[in-house]
Amino acid sequence: MLASLLLTFALPAVAPQETPRDPVGRVVVYRFDTVESMEGETLSNVTMLVRDGVIERMGQAVVIPAHAEVHDYRGSGKVAMPPFALSHANFLVSDRRGNGRNTRFTAVDSMWLEEDWSEDLLKEGVLLVGVDPPGSGLPGRTSVLMVEEQTGAPDSLISDLHLKVMVSTSSSAKRLVRDGFKAADKAMVDEDKARAEWKKAREEWEAKQKEEAEAKKKEAEGSEGKEGGDKGKGKGKGAAAQDDGGDKKEDKGPPEEFEVPKIDPNVEPIVEWLRQERVGQVWLSSASDWLHWQDLLRERELPYEIVLRHGSTQNLFEVIDAIAATELRIDVPARVSFLPYTRVRANLPAELAAQGVTKLILSPSTDSMSGVQNYRLSVSQVVAEGLDRQVALRGMTLEPALSMGQEEVIGALKIGAPATFVIWNGDPLDPMSEADFVLSEGKVVYDRVKAEAEDQS
Repeated sequence: MLASLLLTFALPAVAPQETPRDPVGRVVVYRFDTVESMEGETLSNVTMLVRDGVIERMGQAVVIPAHAEVHDYRGSGKVAMPPFALSHANFLVSDRRGNGRNTRFTAVDSMWLEEDWSEDLLKEGVLLVGVDPPGSGLPGRTSVLMVEEQTGAPDSLISDLHLKVMVSTSSSAKRLVRDGFKAADKAMVDEDKARAEWKKAREEWEAKQKEEAEAKKKEAEGSEGKEGGDKGKGKGKGAAAQDDGGDKKEDKGPPEEFEVPKIDPNVEPIVEWLRQERVGQVWLSSASDWLHWQDLLRERELPYEIVLRHGSTQNLFEVIDAIAATELRIDVPARVSFLPYTRVRANLPAELAAQGVTKLILSPSTDSMSGVQNYRLSVSQVVAEGLDRQVALRGMTLEPALSMGQEEVIGALKIGAPATFVIWNGDPLDPMSEADFVLSEGKVVYDRVKAEAEDQS
């Protein structure tokens, strides 16, 4: 009996083993024949498990939880891929500012959105847009918007991003940029001079304060010695001295922190660019524009991207090797153009890629809503003429998102990424295909069937 009790107390209590639980959260599963993940080659027979707006699992062998909502699109020809991002949706800007140094303005300052702007873009698979300030020369700074329901003066995702610089061969255009550089250089010199003067004044004042403190200390020590040998004498004189000291005004000296001199609002963004605190976007339309930009740039090392904007004819092939050698991000229209005074076709995007340009953005061939509607057709023609398909798709999605600093909004479709993608009812580069759904972090923000029904009602 005793042995039995001892055995009972000696054995620790064994906790009941808990059954492993599945992760909680809303689970939606999508099954596709084709996914353009932007992580390499096109994927086939893909199951994508989305939990609370994030891709949790993705591949050909994915266990589907019993409680999941399943959308099986296998055999339908539907394709999933990241949404499009437009670097320059300037048809959304209503102002018509002229030439000049207007860098104090941002693009969102000039915007007023129509009621149906977001649905028009979502219908084309566009979820993110950049807009430029209107005007030429140094017109201001770019802004970024999510494509969502809002009208009137919009709320921007980023109101102040790139500094827009338009370069041309005219002497007035060159002078405008050169004068902007000179004004920024002068502002920086003036600030350095003011900082040096403040530092000198501060050091002199602190040295003076130190000397006065040491003098007071010695005086106090001498007074104590005299009072010790002359007790009771000079008490009234000491009190009078204390009264005199109380009437003395305090010397405040220079401020403890340097106060930066105010800079002209039209110069400050240029100063930030020269200090490499912001990125510029340099717009060029011809080979001579590139040469003039090099003359303006000289020995400066500035962070910038190149935006090529040309018509149906272009001579940029003459400087394409120099442009490619910069290893910068290059934004180019999705257009097969012609060499000057010929009918010889030139595929500038494909030539840039062949020259080693990896950060290539493809923009619609025209800056208009009709250009967006013909975007996939334009890109398909560039691909048919030699541009790699994956480079083209990346140039419509990831690269413009990276340019706008929104790689977390539009990125490659992979495990751990937001479930942000478009479901096309066919090949995305087939102009006859349509966007059936646009999802942002797992939420359906565009449903084609629903949108068409609302339009008809």
